[in-house]
Amino acid sequence: MLRLFRFLVVGCSFSFMFLMGYFAPGAQAQSLYEDITHAFLPDDITYVMAGEIRVPIFESPSALPISRGAAIILADASPSGLSIGDARHLASLLNEKGWHAVVSPVSFTLEEEPDLPVDEAIHPKSDSRLQRQSYVSSSQHLTILINALNTHLESHQGFRMNIAYGMQAAQLLDLGSKGIIPSPDTLVAITPFWPNADINRGVPEFIAGTEFPVLDLSINDTNTWASQTETKRKQLAITSLKLHYRQQSLSTHNSTFGLMDNENSAKIQLIAGSVLGWTQHLGW
Repeated sequence: MLRLFRFLVVGCSFSFMFLMGYFAPGAQAQSLYEDITHAFLPDDITYVMAGEIRVPIFESPSALPISRGAAIILADASPSGLSIGDARHLASLLNEKGWHAVVSPVSFTLEEEPDLPVDEAIHPKSDSRLQRQSYVSSSQHLTILINALNTHLESHQGFRMNIAYGMQAAQLLDLGSKGIIPSPDTLVAITPFWPNADINRGVPEFIAGTEFPVLDLSINDTNTWASQTETKRKQLAITSLKLHYRQQSLSTHNSTFGLMDNENSAKIQLIAGSVLGWTQHLGW
């Protein structure tokens, strides 16, 4: 009961911190990771160092004698993203099919705005600035984190698969297309988008520019930004003669925010099925 209470309290605080622009670089990002650490038992968590920031990760081994490889699953604390609970559920399904999995939370970075005079202050409920994620700073942190996770997994042989949802998926596609991060053997991008028109329009080009196989999953119009580029993502991948690209639409209800494992998530079951079908298609 006490553990459940800790889950609920920290889960609610994560939602509040996201809405209030809590996720920022440095000390504030470290505070997010510390809060996640406090929400789980010590035996549940391993750590990697992303620069000077200690990031808690959830690691689960392959359930089969011979591992197919290692999968990195990125989770975030936003209400509409891939929650830690959902990511851990997905990891367990991959474990059953021979994948060693690491679930890593990722903190967002918000653009810094100058303080307004008291008489010009904007009420939090009316402040659109609260959702302005900094693309550059977030990409820098994600780059450091991905490199740290790859280093952590160096001892595991086999294929390398990265799985990301939403904004993190868009950033991994961008970083991968530019060669800023090591190329995985495949990337699963679930509803990739960025809430900025100029950057979001570039997502199809990010995909076309990657040299690794990409599984592009869409979940029944759960995000308007992602829906805007869905057709173009597929068209540009085809016209650019990209090898090993598949776009697949999934019809399911989007899971609500949660820290604990969601064993009955139809969305995660469908995602896992698509991922495993994709790896089978690649001959793994």
